Amino acid sequence: MFAIEVGDQSQVAEARQRASSAAASSGFDAVRVGQVALAATELATNLIKHAQRGELLVNAEDERLELLALDRGPGMADIAACLADGYSTAGTRGAGLGAVRRLAQTFEVASWPGRGTVVFAAVDRNGVAAPESAAGCLAGLVLAKPGEVASGDAWSAHADLSGVTLFVVDGLGHGTEAASAAHAAVDQFQQSHLEPPAEILAAVHRAMRHTRGGAVAVARVDWESSTVTYAGLGNIAGTVISATGQERRMVSHAGIAGHNARKIQSFEYPCTAGALIMHSDGLATRWTLEDYPGLLNSHPMLIAGVLFRDFRRGGDDATVVVARTR
Repeated sequence: MFAIEVGDQSQVAEARQRASSAAASSGFDAVRVGQVALAATELATNLIKHAQRGELLVNAEDERLELLALDRGPGMADIAACLADGYSTAGTRGAGLGAVRRLAQTFEVASWPGRGTVVFAAVDRNGVAAPESAAGCLAGLVLAKPGEVASGDAWSAHADLSGVTLFVVDGLGHGTEAASAAHAAVDQFQQSHLEPPAEILAAVHRAMRHTRGGAVAVARVDWESSTVTYAGLGNIAGTVISATGQERRMVSHAGIAGHNARKIQSFEYPCTAGALIMHSDGLATRWTLEDYPGLLNSHPMLIAGVLFRDFRRGGDDATVVVARTR
């Protein structure tokens, strides 16, 4: 994933070009590349028209191209009206968001008057939306520290009929060495994902010994028991949120996976309908979703985008992963 600052028309052109190139590199045909180009242009243009500036995040997966537009502008009092063709508060034709909604297989907006807007749009390579279980229940974003090409953060997940397991790692430091540590951790998780969280963490700890190490956390949500089992080393943050908005921070032990793990232990928490959020220390931990009415019921990528926009620390890699819990 990469981010493009948008504050003038030249950066709109950059957003269009870079999003198009990402889609083409992912094997999108010319029609889909054109759709991505138009969606990126409209989203970037809206950032300037309605908020003066903002940021467009682009994430190229094997089967889909995701666009996340973030701004701190005046926001929308009536999202439905703003999506209608012909409606504009900037003296334009008012077709921008409506056009993006028609082009994208996944499209959702979150906005609050005076608190800005977040728009998520995804164009699938075959033009067919992914099943809700795959695309609408789990999302994550990873951004490298400004000035770095490689991110020392990474995440992975495994979902099955009985639940979902999330994994987040923050390689020590920044750059390529931190990224190597994170890749080793993810590789081991993908081999051990069927094990209980404490055993996964122990295996990852061993696999990271040849690297500089890092902070690691694993969370397993079990649908039948309505619980989440959480195990962590270091400062990966994990929060489980109920449908009523009650937030509970989960516990990690101090340590550095790969080097210093005096105690590997898991903890169990109630986990009913709501959300599970994990993030690296590239985000501050003082957030609460109570400040964003309705956001808990939005697409997980919108939740991740709002938290990234408002709580990132500019001098670090940043990862946010959000899963719906039922």
